[in-house]
Amino acid sequence: MVTDLREQAARKILRAVRSQGHPYVELRPSGKKFLYFCTLCLAPCYSDTVLYDHLNGNLHKRRLDSAKITLLKQNPWPFIDGIVFFDTSTENNKDLGSTSDNRSRFLRISDNNDENNLAIVSYVEPVQSDAQPSSTDEAPDDDATLIIPNVLMDDEPVDLKIKDVGLGKIAARFFKVDDAFNGVRRIWCEWLGNENNDLQDGVKVPDHDYAVVIFSYNYILGRTGLLADIKSLLPSASMSEPDNVGESSRKRKMSDLEDTSYSLSNQCDSSVEGSPASSSATSTFSLTEKISMKAERKELRRKQRLAAEKMCNICQQKMLAGKDVAAFLNLKTKKIACDSRNRSRAFHVFHVSCVIHWILLCEFHIITDRLVLPKVTQGPKKKVAGNDNKTGKGSDMKSSEAHITSVFCPECSGSGAMVDGGGLEPSDLSISKIFKLKLKSCDARKEWIKSPEVLQNCSVGFHFPPESAEIVEEKVEPVKLLHFYRADQSRA
Repeated sequence: MVTDLREQAARKILRAVRSQGHPYVELRPSGKKFLYFCTLCLAPCYSDTVLYDHLNGNLHKRRLDSAKITLLKQNPWPFIDGIVFFDTSTENNKDLGSTSDNRSRFLRISDNNDENNLAIVSYVEPVQSDAQPSSTDEAPDDDATLIIPNVLMDDEPVDLKIKDVGLGKIAARFFKVDDAFNGVRRIWCEWLGNENNDLQDGVKVPDHDYAVVIFSYNYILGRTGLLADIKSLLPSASMSEPDNVGESSRKRKMSDLEDTSYSLSNQCDSSVEGSPASSSATSTFSLTEKISMKAERKELRRKQRLAAEKMCNICQQKMLAGKDVAAFLNLKTKKIACDSRNRSRAFHVFHVSCVIHWILLCEFHIITDRLVLPKVTQGPKKKVAGNDNKTGKGSDMKSSEAHITSVFCPECSGSGAMVDGGGLEPSDLSISKIFKLKLKSCDARKEWIKSPEVLQNCSVGFHFPPESAEIVEEKVEPVKLLHFYRADQSRA
């Protein structure tokens, strides 16, 4: 009852905070207690006093000023990933503080005496804003609906139906130092929603070769072999009792248990008559059984907790049950990007904002290579006497470090490309190189918060401060249109 009162008080404070214009504050469970979480600053606040102090702090004020330009505009991003995107609609904010219901659960243990004594709770009804269309059962031949074959869902490959959510426009601000534009200062993705993708600002913008597929996160999503591991820790079906057992059945089981205990006692008495240990044989056996069951359930809870607390491979922040996560979809091959690197149809998911940022980072390197490589190949190679290891390789090494030709999954390096002969896609991306790209993404996001691009719609992006201060001219150009789809995770 104390926990319920604490939760009710926390919800009341949350409603008061959001009514004051802070829709980015959430209430999240922390053990048996609850904490307030500021999505803008990724700051946990363990009491209302700490929360109000944080909202009045200088760091939060700077983040809020940046969010007013990028995230808190009309036509907001229709995603809630708990790391960048949050729900801005007043109607859906009323009950967002409730975290103790079944939506936060990811496992449900059934007491039925069949083999399916473990069910995955796939919460597929995330809180949606008005701009986000709800997933409905529409005909597969709809222009806005696609089918991705053989996608691993609930530990089995299925044909996944995805519904078009909207468009995002990728654009960049180029800068000129000498006679040609030779660098990118900012690159971003601006949410357009359901606008027409034929012309943007009077210019024909091509569609991106990749799209973003949105899922509602549960720990089994895209992963294989976890159900068998969890089931091995569950008690056997004979030890569980169904919910619909009648009183007579319970009495029969109790009678059987008493008969069993009586027979065990008689056996002990017949083997060792008058032994004082015979009177405690049954209780010792029962105690050992209870300890074993308790240890199994403790191990089950530990494994559930570790499985649920999976970190996003890009930002190293938790992915929360029921929040939006995303994967990369290759529109040319109609495959999840990870499919080209494994045969089990498993795939990797990340925060929605992290997927968008990773696509922007890949586009930044593709554009930078296009601007820099012609100069490197055409320019004369300078030789340094007495040191062959440094023979004109300064610019070549710099360009090779940023040489990325396509969007790829940062966890498995898969791009979803077709491989001749049906083999696995090779990759020359080392772990250290991908790690450096993640650090670069983190630094560029921080710079974007400090100095974002002022746009008409909501946006996320990167800022790369130029090394040279002698910028002659700047111009903004659209790059590509990024499609967003939401997966239909409902099961018949």
